[in-house]
Amino acid sequence: MHPPSAYRIFPLSDTAISIDWGNTIDVNINNKVQALFQCFQHEKKDFIRDVIPAYSNITIIYNPVILWKQGVENIDDYVRKYVEAILVNCTNRPVAEQPIIQIPVCYHAEVAPDLQAFCAAKNITEEKLIQLHSSEIYQVFMLGFLPGFAYMGTVPESLAMPRKAQPATQVAAGSVGIAGRQTGIYPFQSPGGWHIIGQTPEAMFQQNRKQPALLQPGNRVQFVPIDLSTYYSLKQNKNTCL
Repeated sequence: MHPPSAYRIFPLSDTAISIDWGNTIDVNINNKVQALFQCFQHEKKDFIRDVIPAYSNITIIYNPVILWKQGVENIDDYVRKYVEAILVNCTNRPVAEQPIIQIPVCYHAEVAPDLQAFCAAKNITEEKLIQLHSSEIYQVFMLGFLPGFAYMGTVPESLAMPRKAQPATQVAAGSVGIAGRQTGIYPFQSPGGWHIIGQTPEAMFQQNRKQPALLQPGNRVQFVPIDLSTYYSLKQNKNTCL
């Protein structure tokens, strides 16, 4: 079994090395990244401090002191050969399919400030937008921007929309947005340039949870439409339980 040729392995620092398939958003490439991520997790080497998957690359952070204490002389060469061996053995493995995580979303103008303008720009009804957005199973490509912010794709081509030319100064926590062919949920109130088409009552990031971020790279996600009263009821119950 041989790894694909269109990749690079390069050091990011004296404690990190990266495998990169180029600047692209592609489910097949992301599946390779997720397969590698699972392999590195399974290996559980003591010198590996962290493994960070992204869209089309994966970064391995390691502790050179541990290797030095084990008598490794050329640490850079040792780590590169180790990473290449994992790449050969794991890249073409099928990714273990994860169960679908359902996220309730209220698609209503009261909690979705860009919903009506988005539908007008795409020349579709709100009902059609809801049907299109909630019928897909999305893959979490990576986490970034904010703790727990999951970049998911891909949205149907008919819903693709460039980021806002003028980002909003405040986007509410739980806001569900679209940018390009990606969708995501803002875990905290923050500025943002995605088109907000809905809101979820789910807490995307809670520091006191065993796994603070609700979604992880490789997760599969489906949005479940709820009405406005259900949204407020669920939100109130969750806030009461905090």
